[in-house]
Amino acid sequence: MLQVTVFCRTNLLSFLQCIPKKYYLEIMADPSKGRGRGLALIQSLRAQKNVESQKQDISSETSSSLDMYPPPSAASSYAPSIADSYAPNILSAVSSAMAPPPAGGGRGKIALLSKMLHKPGGGGDAPLLCPASDVKPSSSAPKSMGRGLKLIQSLRAAQSHLSPPGSSAASVVDSVTDQMAASTITAVSDASSVGKNKYFREIKDTPPVVMKGTTGTPCDVTANYIYLKFEESNVFEYQVKYEPDQDHKHLRFKLLNEHRHLFEVKTFDGSILYVPQRLPNDVTDLVSTNPYDDSKVNITIIFNRTRRLSEMIHIYNLLFKHIMSDLELVRFGRQHFNEHAAIQIPQHKLEVWPGYVTAVNEYEGGLMLTLDSTHRVLRTQSVLSFIKDTVQAHGANWKRLVKETLFGSSVMTSYNKKLYRVDGIDDNLTPKSTFERKENGVPVQISYIDYYKKNYNIDIMDWDQPILISRDTKRIAGEEKEVDYMICLIPELCQLTGLTDDQRNNFRLMKDVATYTRITPNQRYAAFKQFVSNVLNNESARNRLKGWGLSLAPETIDITARTLPPEALYFGNNVKVPGKPNADWNGDVAKNSVMQAVDIYKWAVLFTDRDKLTTMNFIETVQRCCKPMGITIEKPQLLRLPNDRTDSFVVGLREAIQTRPQIIVVICPSSRDDRYSAIKRVCCSDAGIPSQVINARTIMNQQKVRSITQKILLQMNCKLGGTLWHIHIPIKSVMVVGTDSYHDPSRRRPSVCSFVASYTQSLTKWYSTAVFQEQGQEIIDCLKACLVNSLRHYLITNGYLPDRIIIYRDGVGDGQFKQVQTYEIPQLRVTIQEVDTQYVPKITYVIVQKRINTRIFLKCGPGQLENPAPGTVVDHAITRRDWYDFLIVSQKVNQGTVTPTHYVVINDDSKMPPDQCQRLTYKLTHLYYNWPGTVRVPAPCQYAHKLAYLVGQNIGKNTSEALADKLFFL
Repeated sequence: MLQVTVFCRTNLLSFLQCIPKKYYLEIMADPSKGRGRGLALIQSLRAQKNVESQKQDISSETSSSLDMYPPPSAASSYAPSIADSYAPNILSAVSSAMAPPPAGGGRGKIALLSKMLHKPGGGGDAPLLCPASDVKPSSSAPKSMGRGLKLIQSLRAAQSHLSPPGSSAASVVDSVTDQMAASTITAVSDASSVGKNKYFREIKDTPPVVMKGTTGTPCDVTANYIYLKFEESNVFEYQVKYEPDQDHKHLRFKLLNEHRHLFEVKTFDGSILYVPQRLPNDVTDLVSTNPYDDSKVNITIIFNRTRRLSEMIHIYNLLFKHIMSDLELVRFGRQHFNEHAAIQIPQHKLEVWPGYVTAVNEYEGGLMLTLDSTHRVLRTQSVLSFIKDTVQAHGANWKRLVKETLFGSSVMTSYNKKLYRVDGIDDNLTPKSTFERKENGVPVQISYIDYYKKNYNIDIMDWDQPILISRDTKRIAGEEKEVDYMICLIPELCQLTGLTDDQRNNFRLMKDVATYTRITPNQRYAAFKQFVSNVLNNESARNRLKGWGLSLAPETIDITARTLPPEALYFGNNVKVPGKPNADWNGDVAKNSVMQAVDIYKWAVLFTDRDKLTTMNFIETVQRCCKPMGITIEKPQLLRLPNDRTDSFVVGLREAIQTRPQIIVVICPSSRDDRYSAIKRVCCSDAGIPSQVINARTIMNQQKVRSITQKILLQMNCKLGGTLWHIHIPIKSVMVVGTDSYHDPSRRRPSVCSFVASYTQSLTKWYSTAVFQEQGQEIIDCLKACLVNSLRHYLITNGYLPDRIIIYRDGVGDGQFKQVQTYEIPQLRVTIQEVDTQYVPKITYVIVQKRINTRIFLKCGPGQLENPAPGTVVDHAITRRDWYDFLIVSQKVNQGTVTPTHYVVINDDSKMPPDQCQRLTYKLTHLYYNWPGTVRVPAPCQYAHKLAYLVGQNIGKNTSEALADKLFFL
C-alpha cells in the first residue's frame, strides 16, 4: 500500500506530481473509487488551469505537471473517463456539479414525484399519478461528489476573487490546500487486487459475544432454526445495465435469461448479479430481444468484486427468495404465501393463505436459516364490490364509511399480488384519466384502461369508478431529501385484506379463523418439515442450492434451555402465595386483600334510563365484593342521562366534575369509539380525574357479574394509586423505565411516545408521561424530557436519586441498535446532568422485541412437542453473534404456539451478571396489574404501550399532570 498525505501548505499541483502515474490510473480506472474528493478536485484544477491559460502564459513546468496524468485507456469502457468530463472553465464545472437532478419520468407503474408537495408548510407542483407496479423508482440524479464538492465550491468562490491576469494559477490552488491538510490518498501496488478482487466481508472476524446464565432447571428444547451447510467458494458480483433502461423487473429477468447459457447458476435481484464462476471478461456486452415489441435491448454486465460465500448474508436471503418463487409462493413484504393452498371460509367471505417467513443470519451457533409458518387472512370481496355495497346500504353517507374502513388498510392487487396501503380516494380520477410515462425516452399520455390492457391484458369493466391513492416516501441514492410517491390503484383490481373492527368483534368469525391460524407446536413443526421436503423435491430449488454448494440440515437445532424458578407473590395482610409453574394467580386475587387499598368515599356513576336496573345491580355487587378485597366504598352519586348521545355524556361528566369525585364510573349502553374518546378526553385531560368506562352488556349476565365486578374494582384501585400485589425485588435504589410509541395507522394523527418509570423500591408505583412526536422528530428528544421529570418525581418521593436506571425500550429494529448505543445513550447521560451536575447513575439499556419469528418447542417425548413453561430462557446458540441478548418465554398460552420475547442489552454500566438481568426481567413480567398472570414483556413496557395507545387513539392531547403518578390508563 502507498499512502501519501498532505501535511503542509504547498502547491497542490506539485503534490500531484509526487503520485506515480500507475497509481493515478488505478484509482481513476476503478469504478468504486475516484468519484469522491480526488476526482472532483482534479477535474476542477484542470478546468481552472484552462481558464488561467487564456489569461496568461503558464510555465511549461506547471503544464507538464498536469500532462503527466493522461486519462485511462479506452479499453475500460465502464470506468469514469476524466478526459470527457473536463469542463471548459471552472464556473461551468461547478454549475454542472451543483445542478439539480433532472426530473424523474414515469418509472413504469410507480410515479416518481419530482419533490411532490414538500412536507407540510412547503410548496411544490401537483403530483403525477401513475398505476401501481412492482418496480421501485430509481433516481436520475448524479452521484454525490463527496467532500470534493465542497472543494469545488471553494474554487468557485476563489474564481470570483481572482487576482489580476498577472497572478499564477498556483495562487488559486493554494486557497484550498488547507482543506486537504489531513487528506489521504491510498493506492494498492498490485493493479489486479484493486477493489474488485478484494474480498468483501459481511461477517466480522471478532469472536461472538457469549453471556450465559446458570440459574434454573435445564430442559431440552428445539427451535425453528436450521443449520445452513455450505462448501466454501468464491462468489463474483456483477452490475447489470440495460440500454434502453427497463422499468419492469420481470422483464429484466426475461431479458437476462435469454443468455442463461453463460451462467446456469445465478442469483439476480434486477440490478446485481451473483454467479459462482467468473465470466471470461470483466465487461460483457449482450443483446436481447424484448418479447413484447421485438425491440433490441443492450445488456452490459460489469464485474464489481469477488466475495466469499460464507460471508454473504445478503446472497443467502436473496437465494431463498428465489427458492420461494420456485415453489410458486406469493410474496407479501418479507413473507411468502401459497395461494394454491388457500383455505376458504365462505360463511364469512374470507380465505386464509398459509405461508412461510425465512431469514438467514449468523448467530452465536453459526450460520442458520430461521423458518416460521405464518398465515394471511384475505377477504374474497374486491374493493369496488365493497364500495358498491356501501353505496347501496348507506346512500349519501357512503364516502365517510368507505374512508373509515379503507383508510390505513392494505389491499392486494390481483394482477401482480402486491400489497398497498390505502391513504385516500380521488373522485376526480377514473380509469379513463391519463398519466404521463416514458416510452423509448419520449413522454406520452396513456389512460389507465389502455395501460392495463397493454401491460397485463386486463379489461377494466367499470370506467367510472374512483381511484384509490397510496402514498409512500423513500430515500433514493443521489437525492438529498426523501422522495414522495403517489401510487394509483383501480378498486376493481384490488382485493381487501385483513379484518375490520366489526369482524374482530365477531366472536364466531374469530373462532373460525383461529382454527386455521393458531396452530399447535406439532402442526408448526410439521410445516417446517414440509417446507424442507418441498425444497428437496423441487428440481429448480434443489439445483439452485446445489449450484451454490449449499444444503439444509434435515432437522431443526437442539438446544438446552433453562426454566427459571416460579416467583412468589405477596398480597395484603402479609399473605404469601407460592409461585406456580403456569404463572397464573387468578384465583388468589379474588381470595386475598390487595396490597395497598385506596378507600373510595366520593365517586359518581353516569348511566342512561335503559341501563338503570343494570346499574343498580352493579352498585350492589360492588358493595358486596369490596370488603373481602380490603377496600371501603361508599354509595356513589348517581347521574341519570336522558339519552345515549355523546354530547349528553359530556354534559353529565362536566356536571359530575363540579363535585370533584375521586373517580367517575360511566356505564355505556354499547361500545362506540367516539363516545369513549370523548369521555376519556374530558376526564384524563380536562379534569384530571380517573374514569372507568363499562359496557352495560358485560355486567348484565348475573352469573358472571361478580367476577367481572371484582376485576373492575381492581382496576379502579389501581387508577386511584393503589397496589394489588408485589414480588421480591433484590435490587436497591433502582428506577425501572419502560418506553413505547404509537403510530396512527391512518397517518392522520401525530405519533405518541410514552414513558413509564417506577418511583418506589417495590416497583409497584409508576410515574407516566406521554408526549406527541412531530414528523421527523427524533424519539430521543421525547425521552430526554420525560427522564428528567421522572427523576425529579423520584427525588421528591424518596428524598434521593436512584443509583441505577434500567430502561426497557420497545419498538427498536435490528438496524437501530448501533444508533441507540452511540447516539441515544450518550444524550441521556448529558440530560441527566440537568437534575444534578454531580449525579452519575449506572444505566442499563435493554431493547425489547416481541414481534419476532423465533419459536421454541419443548421436547416431551418422541415426536411430541409442547410449548415451554413460563420462565424458559435461551441465551446461546440462536442468540445474536455480536450482541449480548437472550430470549424468555414468560407467559402461558392455551391456544397456538407461544412466542418468546427477545431482549438485547445495549448498555450495562452496572455489569449485572446474565442471571441477575434475566431474573429481573422475568420478575417484571409479574407486575402488570391488568392481568392476574405474567405477560409477554416487562410491566413498564406494557404500561407504556397502554398509555401510548390511549393517548394516540382516543385522547389526542396531553393528559393532566394530576394523573401522572397513577395508572389511569388501564
